[in-house]
Amino acid sequence: MVCILFAVSILYRFVLMLLTPYAYESWQVSEILINYQSGFVRRGLLGEILFFFVKRFNFNIEWAVKIFCTACFIVCCIFFVRLFMKRNYSLHILALCFFLSGIVLSDYWIRKDYLFFCIFIPMLWFGRNQHLSLPIKLIAINLLSVFIILSHEVFSFFALPVLFLLFFEHYKNKGIIRSFILSSLCLLPSIFAFFLTFIFHGDSDTAHAIWDSWTGYIHQETPDIGKSVSAIGWTSGYAIKRHIHFNFLNQDQGIFSSMVWIIIITVVYYISTNALLVFREDKSVFSDQHKTVLSSVLIFQFLCLSPVFLILSCDYIRVIFYWIASSFAIFLIIPMVTIEALTPIFFRTIVERINQKLTSILPPSKTVLVFLMLFIGIADQPSFVEKAYLSSMLYNILFIVSQPFILLKDYLMGFL
Repeated sequence: MVCILFAVSILYRFVLMLLTPYAYESWQVSEILINYQSGFVRRGLLGEILFFFVKRFNFNIEWAVKIFCTACFIVCCIFFVRLFMKRNYSLHILALCFFLSGIVLSDYWIRKDYLFFCIFIPMLWFGRNQHLSLPIKLIAINLLSVFIILSHEVFSFFALPVLFLLFFEHYKNKGIIRSFILSSLCLLPSIFAFFLTFIFHGDSDTAHAIWDSWTGYIHQETPDIGKSVSAIGWTSGYAIKRHIHFNFLNQDQGIFSSMVWIIIITVVYYISTNALLVFREDKSVFSDQHKTVLSSVLIFQFLCLSPVFLILSCDYIRVIFYWIASSFAIFLIIPMVTIEALTPIFFRTIVERINQKLTSILPPSKTVLVFLMLFIGIADQPSFVEKAYLSSMLYNILFIVSQPFILLKDYLMGFL
């Protein structure tokens, strides 16, 4: 019942946001407006495609973006729900603020995040498919990868390392050095696209030129340059200092952000590694071996995303979604025997020790997991304490339960 109420609350809030107008200069919409009208620049491919169609058909950009992002969200939900049900896994974890619902609760669902996984999932499928020839795999994976990297480079951090390992496994009999070289060559177009995003970083002139290119197509007064477009003009030094400040030195209600994130990340890892184990109906569905494999993937993906966590982003609610969703996608798509073959023994030993330490501090049970699920919340900066509370399961359950009473109160006040 608790999870159902939480899911209803998320759906209700999603519909409200869908019907709420978004300013074109908002972080949400303006991210998808970055294009190549001032020359090649990072994050511009999707916006250039949008610009191409808008020039020819002159449709409502805001609603086109909303519909596109909603479709990507639905595809992601269908994938995870379908595979969880196919494996007889509990669905309790899916709706939580650090998984599918986090970006909805943060009001950042109108961005490219769900699109990442509409691309990442088929890439993993191509990578694991034994019936496809290697040339077909290389073409399919690199086409998808280059497209999304040129739309947003953060995709590279959680996608390219695991794809590299899959190719490395394919060439493992050729020796470490040769396998490394061949695996890198397999992803050369994607790696090249990734480095292009650093070379063509953009500056303030680029940002203003991009924004000016939308004049005549944006049917709304936009006195300020779009926030995401403006961020293209940030220097690397400014961006790194900004993110370090928000991630580690920021204060909210007398609490340091670094302390909050250490606790939240640890709790998210604890829930993610134990939820399927605790809520299983059959011990064969999810064993201790499954937990070790999932934990290994989670820690590997966290290490791959560590530059984003440390200096490249302060939107932790989004980055944690990348971490959890990519880890579970890998765990669900890549055969367990393949993941185990890719995991060194020393790494598995470290993972098992981490899990043993956490379970000795707090033995996992349904009561413990439900309690943590109720109170865990994730937020972006700077008001992270308040926003973490607003994304918690407890708040959203109270929110949806309160709506009928609020409507009744408004009706009676209007009647009186």
